[in-house]
Amino acid sequence: MRPLAILFCICLGTANYVSAQGKLGVFVGAGTMFYSGDLVETFIAPVPSVRWTANAGLHWQINHRWGLQLNYTVGELIGDDAFAVDEGRRARGLSFQSYAHGVSLRGTYDILRNDRWRLLPYITAGVGGLYNDITPGPNNAVTVVQEPDYSPFTLVIPSGIGVRYQFNCQWALKAEALYHWTISDHLDDVAVRGNPDNRDGFWDIHVGVIWFFTGCGKGRKGGLIEDCDQLYKDVDIDKLMRQYGN
Repeated sequence: MRPLAILFCICLGTANYVSAQGKLGVFVGAGTMFYSGDLVETFIAPVPSVRWTANAGLHWQINHRWGLQLNYTVGELIGDDAFAVDEGRRARGLSFQSYAHGVSLRGTYDILRNDRWRLLPYITAGVGGLYNDITPGPNNAVTVVQEPDYSPFTLVIPSGIGVRYQFNCQWALKAEALYHWTISDHLDDVAVRGNPDNRDGFWDIHVGVIWFFTGCGKGRKGGLIEDCDQLYKDVDIDKLMRQYGN
């Protein structure tokens, strides 16, 4: 029974070691961003308003399910009544262009355990702050009502879905589709001239790559699987088996 007891202790120690240490990585990504607000007639923005986005940050994989991301996002947002189908909206002539800078802390939950699967769908949500460097269109100041002064800073709540593919324990590819909710109606410089009851937001769809600082051995598969050969390189398993074989 002693060999079985030794094996059980080794396995238990490995599990505790893995779950306790987690894994820290860095990521970069790029994709598309488009605004949702008073200058958009439908849930999805018109194609001419789709612009670029880029992001970078830290990913901390806490255990086989949960992770944390500290994320910086930058991208371009535009809206223009010229893209509208409704003739009245086109005649209104409102527009804007801005560069949005956001920092957020998001949690991630892997639907499949990352020590058993390479392809990992997940959900994510968090909270952060957004700075919106806006340039109003030429007609904004002369139509109907001048907008009141407002802050370029606002609270943002990013949430969405993603999928991560683990090439090995050190490299992963991810794709995310997020909607960034805000508490502001001024991302577009249009509030009292639009619907003041609706808050502005934007979509962020991107792909990226993650590199973890600690690997797990060549050929291993899941996010937190450790290299047992490296972990027990100084342990003579054969000697232990001979010593406790009886």
